[in-house]
Amino acid sequence: MEIKAFHELEQLGKTPIVAKIGGFRPDPAAHSWFAGHFFIHPDQGWPADQDGVMIPILQIYLPEVPGGMNGCNECKMIQIFLNQKALPIDITKNGEGWKLIEYATMEGFEVVETPEEVRGLKPFQIQWNESEQKDFPCWEKAWSYVDLSEVNESEEATEHFFKQYTNYSFTKIDGYGAYIQSPPRHQPGEFMLQIAPEEKPRFMIGDNGTMYFYYDKDKKEWLMHWDCF
Repeated sequence: MEIKAFHELEQLGKTPIVAKIGGFRPDPAAHSWFAGHFFIHPDQGWPADQDGVMIPILQIYLPEVPGGMNGCNECKMIQIFLNQKALPIDITKNGEGWKLIEYATMEGFEVVETPEEVRGLKPFQIQWNESEQKDFPCWEKAWSYVDLSEVNESEEATEHFFKQYTNYSFTKIDGYGAYIQSPPRHQPGEFMLQIAPEEKPRFMIGDNGTMYFYYDKDKKEWLMHWDCF
């Protein structure tokens, strides 16, 4: 289909790194996990906020991620925790109902059992792999990159867009956010990863909601947004 916008969209495709959660024999030498088996330094202890210890969600060991994570070259490991009572509304900064911690080294760290009061999820090891398909921005987001007026005027072209220019909707690094509702009007930094509902660990927020994480390189600040059905 000869439409200029489609040629321009092809140039925007990104290859996300997708999480394979469980379904394989755990490797004792691998450190990426979902919902537990977190490495904690004895001097720092388990992360907590005003409501007590936090729920472990995702541990990313960067050397296991093909190509690493853009903007985190000096980082060895990332951990993401949630408040045990509630998630914040709207776009929030790191530390406001959730916490993302970066570690430059794992020296002195050891696996710590998840505290009993936040042990509701089932831990699974993660394998990170390049997706077989490229990610593309969703319909609303694509307008900020290309003019889709010609596509919008054709039912056939619109159908082609939604069939061809898709993105991975489960837990991933890089690519584009697979938004359930409309994406944020003003994206707070660069999209870095998303955490989606995952059946094996029994993880879900809201009604099958997804969390999207962004990094503002100028302010060196992490932010999070989530939506659901």
